[in-house]
Amino acid sequence: MEYALVTGGSQGIGRAIARELAGRGYGIFLAALDNSFLDETAAELIATFKVPVIKFPVDLTHEKAALTIKETVESEGICLKILVNNAGFGRGDFFENISLETYHIMMGLNNRVMVELCYHLLPVLKKNKAAYILNLGSMESFLPMPVKAIYTASKHFVLAFSLALGTELIGTGVSVSILCPGPVVTNEDGMRRIKNNGARARLVVMMPEEVAPIAVNGLLSGKKVIVPGKINKLILFMNKLLPLSMKMVLLKKIGISFLPKESLEDERFKNQA
Repeated sequence: MEYALVTGGSQGIGRAIARELAGRGYGIFLAALDNSFLDETAAELIATFKVPVIKFPVDLTHEKAALTIKETVESEGICLKILVNNAGFGRGDFFENISLETYHIMMGLNNRVMVELCYHLLPVLKKNKAAYILNLGSMESFLPMPVKAIYTASKHFVLAFSLALGTELIGTGVSVSILCPGPVVTNEDGMRRIKNNGARARLVVMMPEEVAPIAVNGLLSGKKVIVPGKINKLILFMNKLLPLSMKMVLLKKIGISFLPKESLEDERFKNQA
């Protein structure tokens, strides 16, 4: 049985991708926080798709987490075909309003963990005639979004790393893709924020279940950069045409518009939105 390892696979995009891969007959290795979502997702995958599921409760921010996953894959003799580096998070506000500890965790999860898993699991993936790595980026991998400076920088890193590593691996049988979705509703708070931004936000927003088949189809076809949604592709095309100064003003307005209400009460925002 060939397996796909999905980090953060118990909720949101990760869960939807795990379901899509299970539906295509892959066993699923779920590496996620130890909570009820992990148990529910594993039970659903087994019941719905009749595939084996390995639950691996883990806090990926722990220093040895990636190495422990690699050791488990090898000791259990798991035939790992696909690595999905989905785990990550973002937060928006003025740069100095977010704690340095939060930034450390964000960069660690979005970047360090991804690099470590690729490093440790690449020899395992190379044992296959063909294998795949999918790293989770964002439309903001291409857009330096003010009030989300560290998050967008972390996603720039994912883009550069994925493209460079994928080129290095040409001829090895391992392909690397980056998924760059726009806004995706993964919880009730996200849905409220989308509704607060009206029709403009609803034009680009997608549900995890819409993103997952696009992601998996792109991955298995060896596509380097996967951008779900025609509007999102158009936005990125237009982004290339705008002068930098105009682009940054526009991105600042967009970034501020998606901030939580409590952040918008900051005096510095009132004349900038």
